Amino acid sequence: MKNRWLLNLALVLLVGALALIAVLRPGKEPESAGTPLTALTPESVTTIRLQRPKQPDIVLEKKNDAWQLTAPRVARANGFRVNELTRLAATPVKTRFPAVPGELEKYGLAAPLATAVLNDAEIRFGAMHPLNQELYVLHAGQVQLVPATTLRTVLTPLDDWFHPGLLEDKIKIVSLQLPGFHLTQNEQGAWVRTPARENLSSDHINRFVDEWRFARALSVTSASGKPPAERVTITVADGDKTRALVFGVLTRKPELVLVRLDEKLEYHFPADAVGRLLELNPEQDPAPAAPKP
Repeated sequence: MKNRWLLNLALVLLVGALALIAVLRPGKEPESAGTPLTALTPESVTTIRLQRPKQPDIVLEKKNDAWQLTAPRVARANGFRVNELTRLAATPVKTRFPAVPGELEKYGLAAPLATAVLNDAEIRFGAMHPLNQELYVLHAGQVQLVPATTLRTVLTPLDDWFHPGLLEDKIKIVSLQLPGFHLTQNEQGAWVRTPARENLSSDHINRFVDEWRFARALSVTSASGKPPAERVTITVADGDKTRALVFGVLTRKPELVLVRLDEKLEYHFPADAVGRLLELNPEQDPAPAAPKP
């Protein structure tokens, strides 16, 4: 019995050693992580042009550390989407081979689905690899394989390139004129509601102002031209200059839709954003006074 137990133990150790050797595979060179798709770094990209068949070109430019959409219309750009594109420049590539003009069609590169030009680096997007979740692209005279998810980025529709924030990131709110009331700051810098409301704490007012500062829409679309039912005017300071931004309230239900008139863009929020952006009431009514004995 003891000999059989020792034999079983030896077999277990042998199987474990063989498994370890199979995993480590001594002498095998580690797989290469790949080399970047382009010679650019994401930080060095300052201009982007997206070309898609039967669609206007989308052009993005970096100005003062912020990305702007400059064509087919002017608007603030969605930084998250832009970063997806700039990271494309450094996408690791393990498979590449010289492009032969007569063979581009079989890779979907003769008539590409999209073309991205990062600075001066042109990248054409072709067909899917028949076996892998990878996509054929053409850059610098070479056919290369990149993750298929990169195609989603270059096919992003125009509306998704609009910045979802109501206000620019670096500006300061000076005053707000809303339907039924307005907010200004006194000499001490505290916010004051006019007309005044009892039981309205300064913290609650500060949170209300911050809701406007950091508001992010679920979606942004070009203005429909529908006349607004109400208006909101926000005075902001941008450096040493002040300016007024006017928003129209298009709908409150089933969703809150605000149109920023200078940008001609509509910002879509869920209906519960009405309470956060258009109404400033006490958080709760004070408890009724106890009856006197």
